[in-house]
Amino acid sequence: MLKKRISLLFTLIICFAFSLDAQIVPITTADYGLYGYPLTVGYQKYSTDTNYVQKEKKTSFIDDYHMTFNENRRLVKRQHFINGNKDRYTIFTYDDVTRDLLKEELFEANSKIVSTITHKYGYLGRLEEVLSVEYPVSLGGANKMVSKQTYKWNSKGQLSEYSIYGDDASKQKTIEYFYGPQDSLIYTLTTFGFNKNIEKTTYKRDFKHHLIEMSVFRNDLQVRRETYDLNDNFQIIGKKVYNGKNKLTLSYTYTYDEHNYMLSEIAKDNKGKWAIEYYYKYEKDKFFNWTKKITYDGWEPKYIETRVITYSDKDHFYQDLKDSDQKKVILNRDKEPATLKFQEETEARSE
Repeated sequence: MLKKRISLLFTLIICFAFSLDAQIVPITTADYGLYGYPLTVGYQKYSTDTNYVQKEKKTSFIDDYHMTFNENRRLVKRQHFINGNKDRYTIFTYDDVTRDLLKEELFEANSKIVSTITHKYGYLGRLEEVLSVEYPVSLGGANKMVSKQTYKWNSKGQLSEYSIYGDDASKQKTIEYFYGPQDSLIYTLTTFGFNKNIEKTTYKRDFKHHLIEMSVFRNDLQVRRETYDLNDNFQIIGKKVYNGKNKLTLSYTYTYDEHNYMLSEIAKDNKGKWAIEYYYKYEKDKFFNWTKKITYDGWEPKYIETRVITYSDKDHFYQDLKDSDQKKVILNRDKEPATLKFQEETEARSE
């Protein structure tokens, strides 16, 4: 179901945060946690005025952009704004058959090309290469490779090796992935192009193969360890962070609402003092997508995010939630709605 796949996203992000710096591009409506068939999303995030009575007064924009999606729920354009004026924008191009992302092109407001990111696929449509190229004015607009990412896969279709090369030596590295029971990731090895350090990240799972612990080692010495508590929806409701000496530094707790949106994020240090205290308040539309999100730092509002969403006129939503894996709407308008069982029983008794 769609809801469960979205709730798993946070766990997956935690799992790969320390091992994968690959070009992960959010391009589908599901990547943005959106239900239904949105066509456009106008997004704004700004800081709030916490020093005066107007708690929700806009003080400074952090982000302001407009996204356009096609009928396949894939992002085709992201337009950024500065002070209400159009700024840089990105165009996304896909394969007509496989719907795989082929190219991202970034343009200045005057439509001059800034950079391109191309995606190359191999056997069974598996991603093999992501190439980033820039066109700096200092070179007269000539292309200049910034980075190249390569991917290798094992016979089961699991990522086995990821490498990144480029003109920034600090980002050059290779990550190897190793799997265990039920094909779950058990550890990764990371080597760097600019030093001789070797990092190993290990993952422990419960009997249902859900992630419950992650440890990071550098040259066989632990630098960080995290443990996780999950609820029945596989969401992280508790996290403990330990340092290189295996000493507890922070304990996190998380709560969620009925639509899997995070409601609170609390962290305490090893002495029980509150280090982080964030609360989240949402306004939602009829499709359960949030249209306004307020982040509170303690009692004070810190950030406000808004989304103005337009949808396709398809009568799809509830049918789509029934079986989202079909990736299409199953709706026969020529067929009368099924009579509910209790109605049938009531009519039978009245005869």
